Amino acid sequence: MAQRLRLFTERGLGAGNFFWHAWKVASDRDRPLLFHPDVDSPTWEEEKLEGLSLDDIRVTVIRYAHWYREHGVTTGSHVGVITRHGLFGLLHHIAVTSLGATAVHCNPRMAPATAAEYFLRTETRLVIGDDTLLEACTQAWTTAGKKDTPRLQDIHALDADARAPRRPLPGFPHPHSTDDLIMISHSSGTTGRPKAPVFHHGSFFRGKRERLWTFPSRRTDRLLTALPHSHSAGISYLSMAILLGIPTLILDDADGEKTVRAINVFHPTTVLGFPLTLAEIDPGKILPEAAQDIHTWNGMGDASHERHVRPLVALGRRGHGAKKTPGSVYLDGLGSSEMGMVLFKQAYTTQTSNYGRLIGTPARVVRSAAVLDASGRHAPAGQAGRLGVRTPSVTPGYWDDPQLNQDSLVNGYFLTGDIVRRDTEGRWYHLDRTTDVINSATGEIYSLPLEEVVLMTTGALDAAVVAVDGPGTSTTQVPAAVVHYADDTERTPAEVLLACNAALDRAGLARLHALVLTAARAELPVGVTGKVLKRQLRETHRRLLHEPTTDAVAITVPDGPPRTA
Repeated sequence: MAQRLRLFTERGLGAGNFFWHAWKVASDRDRPLLFHPDVDSPTWEEEKLEGLSLDDIRVTVIRYAHWYREHGVTTGSHVGVITRHGLFGLLHHIAVTSLGATAVHCNPRMAPATAAEYFLRTETRLVIGDDTLLEACTQAWTTAGKKDTPRLQDIHALDADARAPRRPLPGFPHPHSTDDLIMISHSSGTTGRPKAPVFHHGSFFRGKRERLWTFPSRRTDRLLTALPHSHSAGISYLSMAILLGIPTLILDDADGEKTVRAINVFHPTTVLGFPLTLAEIDPGKILPEAAQDIHTWNGMGDASHERHVRPLVALGRRGHGAKKTPGSVYLDGLGSSEMGMVLFKQAYTTQTSNYGRLIGTPARVVRSAAVLDASGRHAPAGQAGRLGVRTPSVTPGYWDDPQLNQDSLVNGYFLTGDIVRRDTEGRWYHLDRTTDVINSATGEIYSLPLEEVVLMTTGALDAAVVAVDGPGTSTTQVPAAVVHYADDTERTPAEVLLACNAALDRAGLARLHALVLTAARAELPVGVTGKVLKRQLRETHRRLLHEPTTDAVAITVPDGPPRTA
C-alpha cells in the first residue's frame, strides 16, 4: 500500500519516464518480469519461460537508444514501429521516448497500403520493423509513386547489431515536460482511414495514475496480456505492469486458442484482451489447475456481450485466503483510442443479472459525462443520445488533422462517437456507434441491443446487426443480422431467424428483416483491433432484400414465416 501511494503521488511520473522511475525505486531489479514466448515455435508450450528483469530491460533499452543516436534520432524525431514481436515493440517504445523522440506505432495486421500512408502522414522519417512488413510498405510506396519515404531498419538485425555505449549517453533519459509528445498510435479505423491521435507525457498517464491505486498487484498476481501491443492500450497496460512489478506474459498475434494455451502455461491471475479475443476463448480447454488461479478478466474498447462474459466468470476464484469464492470478475471497459484509457467500467460476476449493454458508471478520471441530444443539450434520463465526456486523458488532437479534435467538441464535451442512455439510477448503457444507427421508417434502431439478443438466442461465436435497404421501393433502412458460428453444425437460417425475432419480440426490440449464417470468419470481417467492420457489411448486404436468397440467407415475409432459397 505504501509503494502504491508513492507511485500515485509522484508528480514527476508520466508516460515518457515510467520505466526509469520503476527501475529507480525497485528493490528487485533482477527478478524476471516480462515473459515473451515464441508462439511461432510448435513446442513453445513445452519450453522454459525465460523472463526479462528490469536490469535486462535497462541494458537493452540503452543499446537501442545508442543505436538511434548514432543514426540521427534526436528530440522530436518520429520513429515508426511495425512488428509482430510485442516485446521488441515495447523495448523500442521505451528507447525512443527516452530520447525525447516520438514512437509512431502501427498494427502489423494493417493493410500495407494503409500502413505506408499512415507513416507518411505522421511525418515518420525512420521505420523499425519486421523485414516482411517493411518490404510490404516499400511496395506500397512504389505503387503509389512516393519518392520521399522513410528510412527502414529490420528490427531483428538492429537487436543483433546494437551495442552498448562506451560511456553514459548525455542527456539520457530525456527530462520530459507535461506536454511532450511521446506517441502516435492509430485508431481502429472501423469507419474508414485510421486516425492518428497523439499522446503526451502528462495526459496519457492520467488514467494510469488512477489504475496504479486499484489494479491487482499482490505478490501472487501474474498478468497475461493478449492486447495488440502496438495499440495505445497495449503500451498503457505494459507500462502499468512494469510500474507495479507484476510478472507479465506478452502474447503475440493473440486469438482465443493461443490465449487458452498461454493461460495453461503461465497460470495468470488476470487476463487482458479486446472483446473478440476473450470471446474466442473456449473455457473447456483451460486446464483446471490454471483456471483456478484466474480472478479477473479485463475486456476493453468496445463493451462486451453477455454471451461472451458468462462462460468466463464461471471460471476461477476471487477473494483472498479462506474467503475465496468460486468464479472470477469480468471488468468490462468502454473506451476509445482518443480517450487514452477506459471511460466506463462495469464488473460482472456469476451473480450478475443485469446485462443488456450495461457499461456501468464513468471511471474516476472522467470529470463529467453526458447524454447529449442533437442540439448538444443534456438529454433526460432514459433518452438515447450522443456520449460526451470531459476528461484530462483525452488526446490533445490528431497529428494530421488538429481541427478534427475541435470539431468533436460540443459545449466542452468530447463526442466519442457512441450512442448511450442513462437510467434514473445513474447506470449507463451502450446502444450503438453513431455511424451504425439504423434509420428505419419508424425511427432510429440501435444495433447493439439487438446483437445482445441475437447472440444469447443463437449461442453463436459472433454476430453483427447492420442496416440494409428496406423492402420494395422503401427509401428507409431495416435491420439484418450476420451470424457467425465456428462449428460445422448444420442450421436452417429460417429457423434461426424465427427464434431471434421471437426473442426480440419478448425484449420489446425491433425485428430482423433478414439473417445470414456464416461459418467463415471472413464473412464477418474484423479490423486490426478485432472490431467488426460494419461499414463493409453494410456495403456487402445493402441490397439483401432485393436479391435472390441463398441457402445461408433467410428473410422475413409479411404475414408469414421467414423464407430461404
